[in-house]
Amino acid sequence: MQIKYSQNKKELVLYYHNGSKNHGCEAIVRGTRAIVSGASTVLFSFNKQQDELFGLDKYLPIYQFGTLASDTAQGHSVLPILKQHLPSFILSRLRNLKARKEFKLLPIEELISAADVFLSIGGDNYCYGSLGRLPLLNQTICNNGKKTTLWGCSIEPKDIKNDKTLREDLNRYSLITARESLTYNALIQNGINKNTHLFPDPAFVMDKVLPTDLPSNFLPGNTVGLNLSPLVQRLEHSGNIAFKNFETLMRYILQNTPMNIALIPHVIWENNNDLEPLTKLYRQFKHTGRVCLIDKLYNAMELKGIISQCRFMVAARTHASIAAYSTQVPTLVIGYSVKARGIARDIFGTEEGYVLPVQGLKEQDEVTRAFVNLMANEAKICAHYKEFMPGYIAKAYQAAEEVKKLL
Repeated sequence: MQIKYSQNKKELVLYYHNGSKNHGCEAIVRGTRAIVSGASTVLFSFNKQQDELFGLDKYLPIYQFGTLASDTAQGHSVLPILKQHLPSFILSRLRNLKARKEFKLLPIEELISAADVFLSIGGDNYCYGSLGRLPLLNQTICNNGKKTTLWGCSIEPKDIKNDKTLREDLNRYSLITARESLTYNALIQNGINKNTHLFPDPAFVMDKVLPTDLPSNFLPGNTVGLNLSPLVQRLEHSGNIAFKNFETLMRYILQNTPMNIALIPHVIWENNNDLEPLTKLYRQFKHTGRVCLIDKLYNAMELKGIISQCRFMVAARTHASIAAYSTQVPTLVIGYSVKARGIARDIFGTEEGYVLPVQGLKEQDEVTRAFVNLMANEAKICAHYKEFMPGYIAKAYQAAEEVKKLL
């Protein structure tokens, strides 16, 4: 069934959203909606059902986007199924196969007719070395006389420098907003500068909501939040080293501090589910009575509320760290890409002491040593947050002015 816009055309379309079981994706939508609150906005999602599960449909209209051409009449969505049941590294290979052409981003006509300005909101979509169908989609929208924006992006500087196809695609966008300075500087230095700006990730402005049903051993103000992901485990270079580091860290916290531990997932896709490593950790330390697993279906605002009550946060997921940064929780990031380094550098002036690249982990106590350093600098970090963070978050709202110029 086609979507009719003739009498109620939207000003702004958010697209390339992968579904709210990745609460970072959800947080970007919620933050973006707050930033561009003056515009009439619609979301095209690869998984509308996930978005409805976490209440995103209460904020803006959502339409399913991404189907197999032969299944259009039945409305069967295959992309979310593929994403949930195939490992991400296999999907990245499939994007490069000619056979992949049979998969079409539908309803493409409905998408293009929906508005005149389009925000590609997947900040990571150019971050993993495979462009997939993004260039074709961007070119198709632009060829229909519409304006596209690459919104809140991170891109590895070496990819911008070395990939001509990527640079050509980036130059099609009418507006690019980078969420950290490493990406921004690389874009400018490589000629992607016609309308490129630096603004904090939209998720920084998302509201927080504190659930009332937290476990009894979650101690507000005296709990360490831990987030570990299958993604960083796949990217490590030493066997199971990230998991072993978290084991060592938990033992240290339980043996040497009065703090409890909350294991907090931020992505729960079936093929990339934080609950898998976190549940293993929980079972190992459950007997202490000082460890809880946050395994209820909380949305991104509720997870931000939970994280805001932690004394410290150790996060593998970027948007778990953003939830902590934005609520002034001292945070250590187990990073894997430019986004973690860039965001930390913009906030603290350096990533040293705030980001540990997972690819460099070799010893089982590296995260613990970095955490001890974080604890030693708690007062300094909190004082810096108090002075710096309000102005930093306010800058995210300034991105709305650039969008308004396109509308």
